[in-house]
Order: sequence, then C-alpha cells, then structure tokens
Amino acid sequence: MNAPLEGIRVIEFANFAAAPSATAIMADLGAEVIKVEAIGGDPIRGLMKQAKVSDGEHNPDYPFQFINRGKKGIELNLDNPEGADIARRLIAQCDVVVMNLLKERRERFGLGTDDLFQIKPDLVIGLLSGYGEVGEEINRPGYDVTAFFSRSGVYGGGTTPGGAPPHARPGSGDHTTSIALFGALMTGLRSRDVTGEGQVVEASLLRTATWTISLDLVTSLVDGQPAYNRPREKGLSAMLEAFQASDGRWLQFAMPDTGDAWERFCRALDREDLLTMDEFSSGRLRYQNMSQLLATIDESVGSMPADHWMSRLDEHRCIWAPINDSAAAVQDPQVRATGAFETIHHPVVGDFETVASPFRLHDAPNVGVKGPAPEKGEHTDQVLRELLHLSEEEIEALESGGVVHRG
Repeated sequence: MNAPLEGIRVIEFANFAAAPSATAIMADLGAEVIKVEAIGGDPIRGLMKQAKVSDGEHNPDYPFQFINRGKKGIELNLDNPEGADIARRLIAQCDVVVMNLLKERRERFGLGTDDLFQIKPDLVIGLLSGYGEVGEEINRPGYDVTAFFSRSGVYGGGTTPGGAPPHARPGSGDHTTSIALFGALMTGLRSRDVTGEGQVVEASLLRTATWTISLDLVTSLVDGQPAYNRPREKGLSAMLEAFQASDGRWLQFAMPDTGDAWERFCRALDREDLLTMDEFSSGRLRYQNMSQLLATIDESVGSMPADHWMSRLDEHRCIWAPINDSAAAVQDPQVRATGAFETIHHPVVGDFETVASPFRLHDAPNVGVKGPAPEKGEHTDQVLRELLHLSEEEIEALESGGVVHRG
C-alpha cells in the first residue's frame, strides 16, 4: 500500500515557517515537495535558536530541518523574467502550488491565481498570508507575533489588566496556521478529485488565530466586552491554578469546582481540614476568599516535592499536569508514547530526532519523515533536468545569468 499522498507533486514558493510547515506534513505523507528558494536561500536559515553542539561539530540548523524535512530544494530568481518563466513551467508539472508571497508580488511575477489556472486548470493553489486575501491590508507583511497573536486578541486576552502583554514561543502561531493550511490543501485536493477542477484555498495567521481564541471572541461578538487574563487572586477557582512544589517544579490543575472535586482535591493535598472551614465551605465562599485559599494551598504544595504530589493526585482522581520546560517535555514518557518525535537520517551528522506531524494515522504505511531538509540549491540540477528536460548547457547559461543556483 502506498503512502496517502504518493503521486502528488507540490511546489512551494514560501519562506519562514507557516506555509513550509504545511508542505512538510504533506512530504511526511508521501507527497513530492519542491521547495523554491531565492538565490541565497530562505531567510529563516540560521535565524532561529540553534542547538548547542560541540566545538567543530557540524550544525545542520535543526529548526530548518524540522520545517523543511523531506523536500527537494532549488534556488530560483523570480525577479528575473527567465526565473519567473521557469517557475511557471515547473508549476505546470505539479498538482499543488503553495505560496506565501503577497498578492502584489505574485502578480508581478505572473503567478496570480488567474495566471496559474491558465497554466494548469486543475491546479490546487494554497495561499498563506498574514492578514488574508481581501480587505485593505492584504499586502501588509505579518509574522505570527503581529498577525496571529497581537491583532487577533490572543495577546490581549492573555494580558492581566495593568500588566504587559505575554510572549509566545517562537513559531507557535505559524505552526498552528500550518495545520489550517494543510487541512485546506487536503480539501482542495478532494474537491479536484470530485469536480476535476482546480481550487484556490487560503489560510491566514489572523483568521486562524480567531479560531484559536474563538471562545473569547464569540462572547465579545455579543456583548462587546473584552476578555482578559484574571490576576491569580481573582481566578474562578483555586483548582484551576498552578502551584509550585518544594523542588521548584510546578503543577497545573484543571478541576472545575463542581461535584466532589473540592473534596478530592483537599484529600490529595492532605488538607482534609479545609473541608470543615467555614470560609471555604462553598464554591462562592472559596471564590470570595481566594487570596487566603491560594496562600494556604501554596504553603501545602510547597512543603513536598512534585513526585510526592503526583502519586497522591492520581490516587484521588485529580486532573493535573506537570508544567514542563522544553527539555523535560522531550523526555516525558507520555509525550514520547504519542509518537511526537521521529528520526531524520542526515548525511553529515547522522541520526537526530525532530518533531513529527501533529497527528497519527493508524495502519498507514510509509508515513513519516522522509529525509533531511535540502541544502541550498541541492536539487536545482535534478529538478530542471527531470521536469523541464534542460540540458547541461541550458542550466549553465541560467546559472551564469543569475537565474538559478546549483548547490
């Protein structure tokens, strides 16, 4: 049995993280993905935080490897008319084209959606942008920090009144949006299968963020009131807060104050005495006396290490999780049990682990990371020969003219 997307060819005119991460998932599922980079390479190369390696050890740029694993890579100068012509000729050989070029740039290169359907009427065109394809700001550049987290209300909803906005981890909005784009591309391919016609699908950082923070937005749509992050002492329930154990580790709880949750919580913390205290005898009173309650639980949890509490919390059926940092997360047995990590076989540094696609297919063969990310222009020669049947002399002329670059 073949991989689910075997036989699908994708060409990607995109840089940074969101759109390339969507096509990385497609590569994991068996699609042939051709990554088109400008001469000099994708600007994200070397930009992200790098792993610490020994002196003299080759660093393959692990974030770039994650985002672009399993792809072929070519370098092409779209600003050169010959380069734009090669792009169109390559697109004619593909099923899917993915771009994060702003609309004005696509049209300048002759890569607008109407142009592409003239090349191949059954093409699936995937567009990724910061702010969408309609409205006055379609040509505004945007990263996930601005379009996803800031403009949508995510940062605003996570800000405590009077406090500074929070900071998200790098790329987290990009990778959330990549899943939206991947789903849209799969829908576009299905539509093509049914109708025989091409389809334009799009995802934007801004719109994906509105889905992510939808539980805040649906209420603001009705009452016009902003959501905000409550100060800890103004929280709805102490059983929805985080507490620090004596060894410095934090435990996060997620127990709505209903049913016997309060009783189970107190017994797990060896604080049955709280069950008899008048000031904590109802959910309303616990809310009204939140500062006192939090101080009491802080002291209790802080008296013993996290491992002590973990077993007791499970014994009393509490809903909780350790607050892992990234180093702890990659060693967490349950994280690993989900299949969250896969191995890349790299020709220089050998095997190393990376993050797998965000879902699992049962009984699907040949699914997973297919290989390392391409070096700059690594497959330029191969792609031009195999798809466009160019000769060595023709490729040499293009390279000397600054149209393409071979690695």
